[in-house]
Amino acid sequence: MAQQSTRSDNPPLINGVHEIAERYDAFILDIFGVIHDGIRPFPGTIKCLQAMKEMGKATCLLSNSPRRVSGAVSQMEMMGISSSLFDHAVTSGEATYQALKNRDEALGNDCWFIGTGVVSEIMDGLDLNLVDGPEDASFILNSIPGTETSAVEILKQQLRAAAGKGLPMICANPDLVVNIGSTQHECAGTFAKYYEELGGHVIYHGKPYEPVYEMCYELLEKPEKSKLCAIGDSFHTDITGANRFGIDSVMNLVGIHWDEIVTNGDIDPRKMHAMLSAQSTHPTYMMSGFDW
Repeated sequence: MAQQSTRSDNPPLINGVHEIAERYDAFILDIFGVIHDGIRPFPGTIKCLQAMKEMGKATCLLSNSPRRVSGAVSQMEMMGISSSLFDHAVTSGEATYQALKNRDEALGNDCWFIGTGVVSEIMDGLDLNLVDGPEDASFILNSIPGTETSAVEILKQQLRAAAGKGLPMICANPDLVVNIGSTQHECAGTFAKYYEELGGHVIYHGKPYEPVYEMCYELLEKPEKSKLCAIGDSFHTDITGANRFGIDSVMNLVGIHWDEIVTNGDIDPRKMHAMLSAQSTHPTYMMSGFDW
């Protein structure tokens, strides 16, 4: 029987990881929305990672970034987040790469890649024939890290054509939205959901699906699940994934849901309660920014 996580319809708001650190041996940490905002680390990130390291807490960063692990780590290094501050990293892009490397022959080689140049590393070394659209494709690789509004309608037209052909879609980023700096962008998950609404078949890699949690669990050397906690900023991926995997979780309010719960820049208790009440999954704790 799966370990049941502790969760509450009214989770306590903690002031920092130090309040719960003694209860856990290991942590799974989201990257975008917890560690950094896509441009720079959050103010408490470096201090918190250093303190967790000093306490001997094992950490595995888990991101729905469609980049491979090496690319995600390199991006953090450029922001001043040293890889020495965490133990392991897993990305949905890495999981997708491994799945494509060992893909079923029925998927074929003719790939319509939807994404930007920076995430194209997901295809490095794979025997794929890249095509320009759904007309000549045998499958879709959806790796959108964040789409500009102007491109959305053209993409939807192409997806309607792809659905008409019955093309399977590989989604390398199940996130619906992402904040890059102060701007929110639609991600691959939004267009995967749209494709499903059209009747298309989607194969997801990343949170909230169990295989990426199993990857983290293996890297962390399988601690007792009661001693493992995930921290993230998305109900759809981070909290749902933790609930499904049977581990405790911390919801970082300073993330994609922030605008839903603030009034004049401060957390509005009524808005926060309304947001929590609307969710089907719930965290064990909440925090207002990743900090020690």
